Amino acid sequence: MRYKIKITKEAKPLFEILIENNDHSTREDILALVLNRFPAAEGFERDVLFSDDEVRYLKSTPTGIEVLASQPIYRPTNS
Repeated sequence: MRYKIKITKEAKPLFEILIENNDHSTREDILALVLNRFPAAEGFERDVLFSDDEVRYLKSTPTGIEVLASQPIYRPTNS
């Protein structure tokens, strides 16, 4: 599972944070840390998306199958 957090303030995009490839407890701790650093009470808008699926682009050859690229599929959370 991955998270993508989009941080904006006053309708201006500031940055995106990607949380990837961590175990469950570490991933949740990092998410909480990010949300605490940019509180809604101070005017930050936080769009939290998660991905537990991905699109994979494959190449089939006589010797096997190779993954050329993968792209996470992000969906909104209720955070």
